[in-house]
Amino acid sequence: MDAFVVNICPGRDCRVNVVAMQWWQAGLWGLAGGGASGLVSLMTAIVNAGYRWPWRKKGSGDFRPRLFVLACGMLLGALVAAAASAQISGPWPAFIFGVGATATIRGVLSGVEIVPPTSEATATPARPRLPQPRRRNLREEEEAR
Repeated sequence: MDAFVVNICPGRDCRVNVVAMQWWQAGLWGLAGGGASGLVSLMTAIVNAGYRWPWRKKGSGDFRPRLFVLACGMLLGALVAAAASAQISGPWPAFIFGVGATATIRGVLSGVEIVPPTSEATATPARPRLPQPRRRNLREEEEAR
């Protein structure tokens, strides 16, 4: 890693050593982040399916989906704490990072919307229906006078 010194306090001497991340390290962390988002999506699908594999029709009291959700939560906590290890000062912050990892990633993913492709028939907007004037019959006109 390449280290360089940065003065973060203009007008004073506050020098900080900054270590730049290599491109392949950033790529690996990006790969871990992509895997983490996939794990959160799969974990959510398993929980919503009643702790069974979502691709199976009937659940059979299997304990493996529950263990999978637990292991994924632990893996996500480890990934987030490892990613922030340069900014963490002790075990308590690392523990808190691990506790909030799944909720944090779920919150980041909540802003992502996946829209299925539309066909040409549904891609054209429908013509708006304009309100038609109400017609009065002869009796209503006489009563209005």
